[in-house]
Amino acid sequence: MTPTKSLWLDAYLAWIDAWLSTPRNDAHHEDSFMSISEMAAFFDEGSLLQMLDSHILGQIIISFRHQVDSKKVLLGGKVPPSCDETNILTHRYDPRNSCTCSGVYPVPPGCTFESMLQQNQCSAVMRMVEIAIVELVLSNEDEQGHPDTCLGPMPALADIQAPDRRPNLECDTEPSVYHQLYPTNEQVKLLTDAKYFFAIACGGGYCDEGLARAVAEAANDILIADYCEAADGKTLFLLQEVGAAATAFLKLCNLVGVITNWQFDNNVAQVIQFRALGYYRDPSVSRRPRGAYGSRMTGILSHRYIDLAIYYTLLSEASCYINDLIDFRSDIMRKLRENVILRGIRGNLCKYLDRLISACLRVSAKAIKSSPISALVLMGICNWSLMASQHKVYEVFHGARVRKDSSMCEYMSESDDSYQQLLEALAQFDTLGEHGPSVKKRRSDMDLLYHAQRTSPQTHTAWLADSTRSLLEPSNLRKIIDVVHFEWLGETGDVDYCP
Repeated sequence: MTPTKSLWLDAYLAWIDAWLSTPRNDAHHEDSFMSISEMAAFFDEGSLLQMLDSHILGQIIISFRHQVDSKKVLLGGKVPPSCDETNILTHRYDPRNSCTCSGVYPVPPGCTFESMLQQNQCSAVMRMVEIAIVELVLSNEDEQGHPDTCLGPMPALADIQAPDRRPNLECDTEPSVYHQLYPTNEQVKLLTDAKYFFAIACGGGYCDEGLARAVAEAANDILIADYCEAADGKTLFLLQEVGAAATAFLKLCNLVGVITNWQFDNNVAQVIQFRALGYYRDPSVSRRPRGAYGSRMTGILSHRYIDLAIYYTLLSEASCYINDLIDFRSDIMRKLRENVILRGIRGNLCKYLDRLISACLRVSAKAIKSSPISALVLMGICNWSLMASQHKVYEVFHGARVRKDSSMCEYMSESDDSYQQLLEALAQFDTLGEHGPSVKKRRSDMDLLYHAQRTSPQTHTAWLADSTRSLLEPSNLRKIIDVVHFEWLGETGDVDYCP
C-alpha cells in the first residue's frame, strides 16, 4: 500500500470528524443515496482532495450507512452483519456484563465444560456458551501447589508486589504534551499507548500514517474488551463510534482496492472475536490464593489463538511469551489466571523461567526471520511493552532489588546462544544506538525520541529493533520477571486501575 502520504491522513481525520457529527437519520429519499461504486470512487488516490469537502463526506457517510443497513455491504466474511454483536458499525453492542455470582472456583478435577454449564448460573459463562472457549472458562482447573525454587520453598512468593497501571508523573509525559505527540479521539493514555506503540508501530513507517491510524482505531473493540468495565460511558461510546468510522473508512478503501479482501476480512474477524471475549469476566479472582502457582494449561498456542486472534504459529507463540513474561510479576499480584506463563508453572520456578526466556528468544528470532510482517508485529509488541505505562517496565526494572540474604542461581539463558540468535535475526535492521529506546530510559524521554524517529521507515524500524534488543536482553528480562531473587518494594497504587 503506497498511496499519497499526507492526503490519506488528512482524509481520514476529516472522515472521523464527519462521521461523529453526522446524525443517523433515515428520512432520506432513496434517490439521494450514492451507489457503492460512487462512494468507493472518492477513495481512489486521485480523488482524495474531494474527501476534504464536508458536504461530500456527509453524503458518503449517510449513503454508506444506508447500504449497510440494507445489507448490501459486507463487513467481512460472506454474509452481511445480522445482529449488534456482528455489526461493528453500531454502538448498540454493550460488552459490559454485571455478574452477581462469585465465580467458578475451584473447578473440580475432571470437570467438563458441559457439566459446568449445567451446574452454575454464572451469567459471564452463560454469555460465552455460543463460543464455548473452554480454555478460559476452565482456567482455574488443575490447580498446582506453590513451586519450589533454588532457595527452597519461599513464603515470600505468596506476596509478590508490582506497581499499578496508571501513568506515573515521575517518568511519564505530562498528559497535555503527550496527547499532542500522540493524538487520539478519546485521549486515554493506556488506549493511546496500545495504538501508537503497538498497532501503528507495526507499520514500521512503511504503511501510510492515515491508513495505519485507521487500522489501529478499527481495532478499538480489542481495547473495549480489555477495559470496558473500567471505562466510563462517554469513553466507551467514543471508542465504539470511532471504531465504526475507521472500519467504514477501511471498507471503502477495500472496495477501491487500496486494502485487500484478505486484510479487511481478517481485521473484522479479529474485532468480532474480541467482542465475544468481551463478555467473559471471571468473578472468582478474589477467592483465589495469592502468589505464584500453576493451573489448567493445555498449551501456549491454544490460549493465544483465542486471546490475540493471531493464527501464525510462530508469531502467536512468540507474542505470548513476550506479553505474558513482561506481565508475569503484576499478573501474579492481580491473580490473573489468563496469563499462560503463570498458568504453566510446574516444578522448580527458577529453571522454569530460565527455560522460558531461552524459548522466547529462539522463537522470536525465528518469527523475525520468517517474514517482514511477523518481524514488524513482534517488534511492535516489544515496543508497546517497553513504552506503555500499563506494563511499567521502567518502574519494575529500576525498582527491583535483589532479595537480602539470597544467592543468585545461574540462568543458562544469559550464556547460551539464544540471545545471539535474536541479534542475528535483528541484524537486517539498523540501530539508533544511544538515541534509541532502552529499558533504562524514562518513558517521557522515549516519547520525545520516538516521535521524531518514527517519521521515516529507516529510523522507525531501527527504533523497533532496538526496543526488541533492549527488552529481550536476558539479564534485563530476568530482572523484570525473576520473582524469586528480585523483589519490587515500591508503591502498588490502585491494583485494579485500567484506563
